[in-house]
Parts: sequence; structure tokens; C-alpha cells
Amino acid sequence: MKEEAKNEAQEPCTKIVFFGDSITESGRNHMDGADLGVGYVKIAAGKLRLLYPDTKFCFVNRGNGGERTADLLQRVEKDVVAEHPDYVVLETGINDVWCRFSRGEEVTPEAFRANYEALVDAISKTGAKLFLIQPYALKMGDKQRFRPFLNRFNEIIRDIAKERGLTLIPVDEIFTGVTQDIDPAQFSTDGVHPTHRGCRYIADLLIKELKKCLE
Repeated sequence: MKEEAKNEAQEPCTKIVFFGDSITESGRNHMDGADLGVGYVKIAAGKLRLLYPDTKFCFVNRGNGGERTADLLQRVEKDVVAEHPDYVVLETGINDVWCRFSRGEEVTPEAFRANYEALVDAISKTGAKLFLIQPYALKMGDKQRFRPFLNRFNEIIRDIAKERGLTLIPVDEIFTGVTQDIDPAQFSTDGVHPTHRGCRYIADLLIKELKKCLE
């Protein structure tokens, strides 16, 4: 029986690591390394298992709320590189904007680019296929003050994606478009953290890109 369990544990799988801030974390239990939270990660995992029933997946949620690119950089080796992933979903950047208003701490465009490029470099050395999810802010409450800084950071992310040939999932651009006709509160509780509908939207955008690699 122990040998069977050991063989099952060693069975190869397609491993996808989700790395980011609270949008990725989404209530995950940090005491349970297999817990996926209740957000887009869990939704994407469930849909992928249904779409590819013959594929053995291993999903890893390594989102931590409130973290900036610099914080992710401190743990990328342990939480991503050491996992030997096949795919990595990187979602970060909004807290690099938010800290300007919540803590009075500025993250310059130069610092943001350096941190983001270092994250991409660290993850790319694993050989994993990397997907970049744009940070976003919807027109709710005081989040419009984020816009000039967020636009600059997203421009940097687009440049890095183009330079490195990486898949960019333009969540900010898409949410900005759909909320022209739909109440932003349908997609976010505060302009940043997604509702269940917002999570489903992000998951579907991600799956659309993952399918290009899995099929």
C-alpha cells in the first residue's frame, strides 16, 4: 500500500504555478499547500480538469495578499523555481501602484521594470511557459487615481512581453472595455479585487491562452 502511494506521488503531472498577490491568493489556506483559494485559480483549475480529463494536472497557488513585485522577487526561488513548473501564471503590479496612496511609498517606473524583468528572468530559467496577467483597476471609488501610474506600469509589462516573446493577458484593457456598458461592480468589489464573475472572466481569458499550448 505504501509503495502504491509512493508511485502515485511520483506520477508525472502537468504543473501550473500561479504566482501573485491577493487576486491570485483569493482566500487560500496558507497552511495547506494544495489549497487553491476561491478565486480565478480555483475556477481555472476546475475548468482545465473538465476540458482535459486525460491530463493529470498539479495546480499550485502561491499568491500572497498585499505584495509588490519586490516582495514576489524575494520568494520566487522558493515558491516558483523550486516547484519545477511546466507553466507559470504571473499576476502582479497593482500593489506597486497602491502603496503610493496607502503607505506613501513610491515605486518608480525604473524600479518596477527592474523588478518585473528579474521575476521574468528567474521564472524563465525553469523552462516553464510563462503567462503574464495585467494588473487592472476599474472605475470604482478612488481607484481612478491609480490610472496614470497603472498605465505606465502596464506599458512596461507590454514592452517586456514583446521583448521576451511572452503571452500577455490584457485584463486591464478588456475590463476597461466591457465596463463601458456593464456596471464595474459586476466584476470587482472595490475596483481591484474581483467578484466571482470577475474571477470567471480572468480564468476564461487565461484558459483561452493555455489551450493553445495544451492542445
